[in-house]
Formats: sequence, structure tokens, C-alpha cells
Amino acid sequence: MLLSSSPKFAVIGDPVVQSLSPLIHLPVLEHYVENPTYEKIHVRRGELPRWLDRVREEGYAGFTVAMPHKMEIGQYLDELIMEADLIGSVNTVVNRGGKLIGYSTDALGFFTALRENKIDFFGKRILILGAGGAARALAYRAVLDGAGRVEVLARRESQARDVCRSIRANARWAALSWGQMDMDTLRLKSAKADIIVNATPQGMAGVDAVWEDLSFLSALPSHAVVCDIVHVPVKTAFLAEAERLWRRTLDGVDMLIYQTLVADSLYLGQEIDYTAMAEVVKRTLYEEVSVGSPDKSPFSQIDV
Repeated sequence: MLLSSSPKFAVIGDPVVQSLSPLIHLPVLEHYVENPTYEKIHVRRGELPRWLDRVREEGYAGFTVAMPHKMEIGQYLDELIMEADLIGSVNTVVNRGGKLIGYSTDALGFFTALRENKIDFFGKRILILGAGGAARALAYRAVLDGAGRVEVLARRESQARDVCRSIRANARWAALSWGQMDMDTLRLKSAKADIIVNATPQGMAGVDAVWEDLSFLSALPSHAVVCDIVHVPVKTAFLAEAERLWRRTLDGVDMLIYQTLVADSLYLGQEIDYTAMAEVVKRTLYEEVSVGSPDKSPFSQIDV
């Protein structure tokens, strides 16, 4: 379904004034539709039903969901698609003729970033560190998109097991395994990994948790790709150590940009030129916002 001219979009959150969603979505949308608008709308806790009534009444084409509404909004929507249903989190809502459909674009954005960076993951072994919502979404999307085997490690093995079991309930063919994220297991699993992904908050600016020992990265095969979903700072200690070991890396900003582009494609109801539009988003971020210390980085303000 292609949009008519002057479609309305928004980002909702509490607070929302700091969001850069309009800045990064509009330059892309303007390539495909005339006169789009992208508002920042402050929606407080408890106000979601009233906001959704407004979406239908005023004909918003879609909107971005920022904190603290990502987990709650799903119960009010007409349908949840992709990882949104599995992980219970929504960051993008599309209005299809009054039917509000919720998506989570995080994982699809990550694997789109891999494709756009010419990183082959079909049939490969992917090692995911962490068992939170991001890890769950990444593991499920990896299975759907053809990874050969997905392994999940967490500080508590039971959490990693729960992630794998929930995925297998929806994808019985999946080759999945899990384990505890101790140093011996990290080394053992890293030695067989084609792609390793940090899906924990370790290394994120403002978070106390840090990697105390990254020596397990030396066990990775020379062809392995090391990825981090953390985007503030852009180059985490995890990625810096991988680069020191001459492993290819992919940072969290790529995932962030491509999940934005996936959302725009959903809004528009058509495929977009990911390569060209990624350059548009990067140029906008670096030209419009000064990139300084981690707490001033524009990437810390993006909630797509």
C-alpha cells in the first residue's frame, strides 16, 4: 500500500523532547512521498488508548514507540508481527486503514545491516551473548533468516534455555543450543562461531557492567565477524579488542540505522534503497548533530 501525499508520522514517549526520530526518518521518507510530517508527541503512562484513538481519527500513517511504552502498547494493537509477538516489545506501529499493526524492527535491522555490509550468515553458526529481549529477537530472526545454528549464552543458563525453548516453540526446525556465559564456555563456543554478537548492555555508556575479560575473543576463527548492539559508545571495548585481534567488526550504529530504514519501509508499504538511504541517515546525523563524548552523542537520543 503506497502512501498518498502529506502523510503524518510521530514518535511517542515519556519524555520525548530529546528524540531524534524526526531528524532521521524524514530525510528518508521525503525520497518516497510528498510532504511527510513527523511529530514528537508526549504520551504519558496510561494515555496509550487515547493516543491510539487519535491515530485512527486523524489518520496517522504510523509512529515510533519510545520508552516507556514498548512493552505495554502491544495489548492495545490489532496485530503483532515478526519478533514483536515473541518478545512482547513494539517499536514501530503502522496504520493500515485503521488497523494498527505493531512491529519490532531491531533484529531485522541487524540482519539487514549484515547483508548490506556483505556479511554472509546463511548456514553459519551465530553465537549470541545475552538472554534479554534483544537477544531473543536476534536469535529468532537468525533462525528465520537461515542461520545454520544459533547458540545463546547467558550468565544464568536457565535464561538462555528459556530463550531457545520459546523460539523452538515457534520454529521446531531450529538448530539451537544454550549454555552459561562463563569463560570456559565462551572460549569453547567462540572457537566454532562464524558470527558473535554482544546482546548484553556490557560496555554501554552509563552502565556499570563491563567486560572484565575479553580473552575469549582470541579463540574466534580468523574469518569470524564480531558485532555489538551497543551504540554508545560507537566503538566499545568488545569491538576494540576484536579489532586488535584483526577480526572484522560491526558496530551498533549500523543496526540502529537499518532498523530505522526497516521501519520506513513498513510505513511506506514498499521496498526502499537501503544502501542509498543509509548514507542519507549517516550524513544527516553527522552534519546536523555534533558527535562528541558518549553522553553528547546523537546516537544516545535515537529511539526508532
